[in-house]
Amino acid sequence: MLKKTFLAGLAVFGLTFTDSFALSDDDFIEAAWMTTRFYGAQRSGQGPNWILDGTNNPTSFTKDNYNGKDVSGGWFDCGDHVMYGQSQGFASYVLALSFAEFTKGFYDLYTGDYTDYKASKDYTRKGGKPNDVRDLLEELRYEADFWVKAAIDESHFVTVKGNGNQDHNKWVTAGAMSKLGTGDGGEPREITGNADDSFTPGMAAAMLAVMARMDPDEKNREKYLKAAKTAFAYAKKKNGVTNSQGFYEKSWWQGIYDDGPCLAAMELFRTTRDSSYVTEARKYYDKIDFEKNSFTRLSYSDASPITYILGDFYFKWHPQGDLAGTENYLENMYNLPEYKNKDIFIKDAKTAGFPTRSPSGGAFLYALYAKFSKDKIYDEVIEKNIAYLLGDNNDKKSYVVGYTRNGAKAPTRPHHRGYYGNEDAGRDVNGAPNPPEKNKLLGGMIAGNFNSGSHDGNISNWQVNEVCVDINAPLVGALGYILSKRAPVDSIGSDVEDIDEKLKREEEERRGRKEKEGTRGYRSWSSLQCKRLRSYPQFLFRYNQQCEQGPVQGPGVQPQRQD
Repeated sequence: MLKKTFLAGLAVFGLTFTDSFALSDDDFIEAAWMTTRFYGAQRSGQGPNWILDGTNNPTSFTKDNYNGKDVSGGWFDCGDHVMYGQSQGFASYVLALSFAEFTKGFYDLYTGDYTDYKASKDYTRKGGKPNDVRDLLEELRYEADFWVKAAIDESHFVTVKGNGNQDHNKWVTAGAMSKLGTGDGGEPREITGNADDSFTPGMAAAMLAVMARMDPDEKNREKYLKAAKTAFAYAKKKNGVTNSQGFYEKSWWQGIYDDGPCLAAMELFRTTRDSSYVTEARKYYDKIDFEKNSFTRLSYSDASPITYILGDFYFKWHPQGDLAGTENYLENMYNLPEYKNKDIFIKDAKTAGFPTRSPSGGAFLYALYAKFSKDKIYDEVIEKNIAYLLGDNNDKKSYVVGYTRNGAKAPTRPHHRGYYGNEDAGRDVNGAPNPPEKNKLLGGMIAGNFNSGSHDGNISNWQVNEVCVDINAPLVGALGYILSKRAPVDSIGSDVEDIDEKLKREEEERRGRKEKEGTRGYRSWSSLQCKRLRSYPQFLFRYNQQCEQGPVQGPGVQPQRQD
């Protein structure tokens, strides 16, 4: 098993691995900062969006509305300007779950409106200033506020904004595209608000439910919980995923859509402690074919590994068959016989698209396992997979745009319109200018290619050079876990105590008090009991012992009742 043996120095499809990872705490901190701030470059609406700073159009798609209701905001999907809730719901939940479970691994290095970078004119990590809010929370708030808008009512939920075919006509920034008109992806654009989609609103509801217990602002918690319940109510009426002009198709989910509402019910219970949500969650859980997806990677179209882990550790549910136990389940996913005992999770590198999902997804899932099981044995594998993606391999090939620590060669031609800052609609993808200096720190992880030690410099090759919100999410989560172990930030002023941790702490305190009282052999005595003791000569000794001396305490024998 992977747990028992770690082998390094491997050669797979032309790539070789170093004998040991060499990243320092600060290297991981840099990666976490960069990959988290990537979500600020994906902001639609009023923003602010840091990558659009310095352009003529710093805002975008502020007029998005559905039946007269404002639904602007949220994150762009990938290197385009469509908002696809199918992948966005997955990404936002993975990040929210990461924030809740690995809180101490997420830092406060910049302000959520990026005014610190503007003021310093320095968009590196040094140019930011802390503001007593962890950075990932601020990025999550921007997305959560959109989901609040999207959850219009139990019959209307926005799953997609824009049309992929129209959006892909021009290679310009989001702000510039907004002004081009509908035919070229601009305003007004299509809004889908009544699709037969249970997965997207379910994942959004799960994310909002986590935010409803983790956000330090009480008003935010209230609005997020209300929207989570609305989104879940919509999801319960539907069954499927939104089809989107070939960009996202229902068939890609292989009939497994129930992870969305299942995770929503699980997280609503964790937040509210309303047992009716446990019943709801179990109903969906029992419909999920875990074995069918047991050899696939974690991705927006297969969230079942997360459902499995939460079901196993939090609700003590186990699917039937040979996959009982999270370790066995993950072993099937990331340690197939032909890749037995290899530390880097790239078992499907030859055939699967967007292969970087494998190392980051595996690292994230093992991080969840480690958190819930309190088993540190996989920590080395988690770090190796993330370090590999950051360039700790013999080819020094980093897959994160802008990450060049330790001489790593980062991608420089990602398939991302905002990165190049182009506002000239006459330029095509291959005529994109060199990016502004600050944009070189984009922080998005590319889809990747494990068949070559060099990067593909063709911008139009989206199969390799695309960056997406869903690709980054498990990477950010795994980095949070690593830092929560290696260099945790134990407390920030705005932190709130997770409800599970609070209940655990209160129970431990209660047991401690009970044990302390037990060792004294006494039970608490009230002033009334002491008064009654004094009234009866047979209890005078006990009165002097328990009421006149020290704390008002008494042994297990209570004074006899006198009627």
